[in-house]
Amino acid sequence: MSLSLILNETAIPRGVVGTRRDLPPAFAVVYPVEGSGRFEVERERTRGQRWFGGNRPCFVVDLSDHRRQANVTRTPLTCRDGAHRFRASMDVGFRVHDPAALVQRNVRDVLAVVYGWVTDVVRRTAARFPVEEARQAEYQVNQELNRDIALPEGITIFHCRVRMEADEAVEKHLRALSEETRRRQLGHTTHLTVVQQTEGEEEVRDLRDRAEARRMTERLSATANERMDIERLVRQHLARHPDDTATVLNLLTQLKAAESAQLQTASQQRQDLMRYLVEQQVLGKADLDGLRREALGVDTGAAAALDPGSPVAFSTAPPAVGSPDTPAPAAQQTSGASTGNAPVSAVSRTGVVPVYLVVDASPATSGCVTELENAIRSLQTVLSNSNEISEAVRLSVITYSDGADVILPQTRVSWTTGMPSLHASAGCRYRPVFRRLLDLVPQETERLKQQVPRVVRPVVFFLSVGGPEDDTEWPAVHTALMGHEFRPHIVACAIGEDRVRLAARIASRPELAVTAVEGADLGRSVVQFSVFVQQTVLNLVRGMLAGRMDMTLACPEGLTPVPVER
Repeated sequence: MSLSLILNETAIPRGVVGTRRDLPPAFAVVYPVEGSGRFEVERERTRGQRWFGGNRPCFVVDLSDHRRQANVTRTPLTCRDGAHRFRASMDVGFRVHDPAALVQRNVRDVLAVVYGWVTDVVRRTAARFPVEEARQAEYQVNQELNRDIALPEGITIFHCRVRMEADEAVEKHLRALSEETRRRQLGHTTHLTVVQQTEGEEEVRDLRDRAEARRMTERLSATANERMDIERLVRQHLARHPDDTATVLNLLTQLKAAESAQLQTASQQRQDLMRYLVEQQVLGKADLDGLRREALGVDTGAAAALDPGSPVAFSTAPPAVGSPDTPAPAAQQTSGASTGNAPVSAVSRTGVVPVYLVVDASPATSGCVTELENAIRSLQTVLSNSNEISEAVRLSVITYSDGADVILPQTRVSWTTGMPSLHASAGCRYRPVFRRLLDLVPQETERLKQQVPRVVRPVVFFLSVGGPEDDTEWPAVHTALMGHEFRPHIVACAIGEDRVRLAARIASRPELAVTAVEGADLGRSVVQFSVFVQQTVLNLVRGMLAGRMDMTLACPEGLTPVPVER
């Protein structure tokens, strides 16, 4: 759409101007001065005062006010980051203040001149603001355009209002960020509610346990000096439950029957012993008369048979043999995750390295779960950016707290790999995770050896935040893992309490232990651990591609190697 305020395409005689039916309420007649390149203008106030000639050629120019509205669609309004854009619409009012300049420049489309000038101002202003500050950019543009603007083409812009907003893609992105922020705030509030509720329940449970312990202590104190036997216990039960006489009588009958059976068994055993001694000629007939009454006397014989100090009291039960504390082997992972068979040429040249990312999921990590999830996704990005690197790595992710869980079975990582989410759990024990590694590493290494020509020794990145509750138990399993044929390199990073000692004990070699610097923030240390793992894996794979097999640790700022003398 265009708009021309010069009403005739070519010069017309002045005498026919009055016959035109399309004349606006306000107009000017412009006469070119022959040979000079100048123009003379006849306005309302000059008519009748000066004779310009009825046949002189002239142009009729519209001097009325005009208002137009338009959307900026052709010119990209890029914001400050250079990647996102604004949308803009404008309401513009303009008029001709210099008809001679308009004719001299032959402006046949006034809208192009006006929109072009306003759009240029909007574009320059938009480039100074981020995409989130559309309202501030709009305010700045309108402040700059809030005046009469005379253009060189003889046009005056007397009104201009611009409305700016982010484009649809950015608005969708901002809505997603707002929803994510709201979800996190709601999750935080829900978490606090659950924590407060749990703390209240635990407090009530503690009160009940203390009350029960107090009552138990009082009961034990009351009966501390009393002799306890079956008859007394039965009497106490009957005193508390006088309506339970039938149960008491049944218990007494069973007790008497058991005593009688015990006496009969003891008497029979004693008689069998005496018979055996006579048959073996240990006792003679002369001894039988003195012993017969003792052997056949129910009370005397029974008492001797039941007395542990009696020389004829034997224990026929074999001694108990304790079974060794050998944990059952962990169940083989039967996940459907692909192992990602790489092309034979690339794998034959570089080899495949199994990488195990072992992440602490104890309560000590409750404040940095998001950073831990981001660390796993960042490693996915690094591996997925290069086909050659992703072909050479098989990644597995294991979390540990009171137990150990394989949340990502061994797989070749790509952009489509679904990365797991994390959550903190109760407990912090190292033994289950080293037990799981002792099961998984040999199994998965053997499986890889059947799939690819060359398998490099596995590498374990072990992140320690919380102190182990089984500090005296896990070293034995760790030693067994280090003594296996397929023992991995263990790179230990400790960022919690007692970090120097733990890193030195976990790492397979002293130079593979790193810790967070003193006073470092927990979330920041997790981010540095993420960078550390990415760079170390890249160095390892690039070394493989170059024919080197070395473990070079790339410690970023915030992590430091443990001194070798440790």
